[in-house]
Amino acid sequence: MIELSAEMRDRFSGVDAFDQVMALDGDVYRAKEGRRTLLFKHAGCEYFAKIHHGIGWGEIWKNLSSFRLPVTDASNEWRAVSLLEKEGVATVKIVGKGMRGSNPAQRESFVIMEALEERIEVEDFLKNMSHLTVGKRLALKRAILRQVADVAQRMHGAGMNHRDFYLCHFHIQERDWAEWQPGEVLRLPLLDLHRAQIRGSVPRRWLVKDLGALLFSAIDCGITDRDMVAFLKGYLGPEWKAEFRKDRELWAEVAKRGLSFYQKHRGEKAVIPGVFGQLR
Repeated sequence: MIELSAEMRDRFSGVDAFDQVMALDGDVYRAKEGRRTLLFKHAGCEYFAKIHHGIGWGEIWKNLSSFRLPVTDASNEWRAVSLLEKEGVATVKIVGKGMRGSNPAQRESFVIMEALEERIEVEDFLKNMSHLTVGKRLALKRAILRQVADVAQRMHGAGMNHRDFYLCHFHIQERDWAEWQPGEVLRLPLLDLHRAQIRGSVPRRWLVKDLGALLFSAIDCGITDRDMVAFLKGYLGPEWKAEFRKDRELWAEVAKRGLSFYQKHRGEKAVIPGVFGQLR
């Protein structure tokens, strides 16, 4: 199967359109485990393509033996994008997708997306806000965290977990943020969805993994106790204190996971403030 938007049909045409996509050249951002991610231009616009060439049985068995679900094609990406769009979550816009082959080890597939205007990773952005006034920095940081919380709530509520739910997978545009005013629409598209899982509801262990990864990525971003509360209000709702107490064990696992990630990847113990710090 192959589905292309009008602009992509102009770029890839004929009976060999699938082969044209698979052989696409561009600026390669990532090449790993049978998958290439590259940037290419067409008609003055930029697009990203993720091209899956098949990961082989060795990679499949390696993942399964480690109790990890292998990603064998691009369908995860387009199903996740469709769900997020339905839930009103900003994400990438898909303009092409295709898949062929029944053998999961050799299956070929692709997804083509419009390049985002938002190119800055939110984790980097939060670490580099010192040029803003204290008041503007605080208001903007809280607005970002509330938006992240809203995305997490909508995504998990719809039965999807990301599996790589770090702040770096939210993007924000480059602009003069000193001119930003509270109340302005803040767009933080969520991307890198190729490992996402969708079920009727998200199992507890995958909630812990997503939220623990998010906490880990926030630790070095100047997050305070009030920032944590802003996130919890957005994720759990106005009765967040009662919900937090009711699921205290879940949030204790989230804190443990985030701290464990930090110790593993930073080589030192982390300090997390306030409400999460009390769960240690």
